[in-house]
Amino acid sequence: MVEQVEETRLRSLAYDFEEATRDADLHQYDPSTPRILRVVDRIAEGAGVAIMVVITLLIFANATGRYTMGMPLVWADELVIALMPWLTMTGLFLSVRRGSVIRIEYFFYRLPPSLRPATQTFTSLLSAIAFTYLAFYSLQLLQLFGSDLSPYLRIRDGWFTSALLIGSIASSLVFLVQAFITWRDRGGSRAQPS
Repeated sequence: MVEQVEETRLRSLAYDFEEATRDADLHQYDPSTPRILRVVDRIAEGAGVAIMVVITLLIFANATGRYTMGMPLVWADELVIALMPWLTMTGLFLSVRRGSVIRIEYFFYRLPPSLRPATQTFTSLLSAIAFTYLAFYSLQLLQLFGSDLSPYLRIRDGWFTSALLIGSIASSLVFLVQAFITWRDRGGSRAQPS
């Protein structure tokens, strides 16, 4: 009987853990999130999924052609490499939007509650500056090499390297918005997670 109760408790705990993980992965939105932000996130999520599907299909088709027919799709490798910056920047943008960028929560919650909003505003501004810096140099890279043509597909490299510029600008804007919201709501501090 005790074993049955323990097994039921463990199954319940496993179910709760799985549901929490799924919610975190799928990012269930707070109903108070503005519709425009949900739409922007859904567009970025859709773009990320589409890019990942295209990359997966290209790799599969190339491997199949190479190992079954002895005819690799050389251009597929080029396209996969070219799509990687877009996949990376889409993931970066979504992680910044969701607040899941690596940060040291342990130290943040050791600060006095009165210092947390200022610290969060400062780190958001510092992050915005860093991404603006990256955007500036991404623009220079785009200006220098954006008109170069890829070897096989003959597509301008600017179509692919512009991901660095667009992703950096988008991430910088998100950090600026977060800094503004934290500064505006500085009277109330974030609650410590349970």
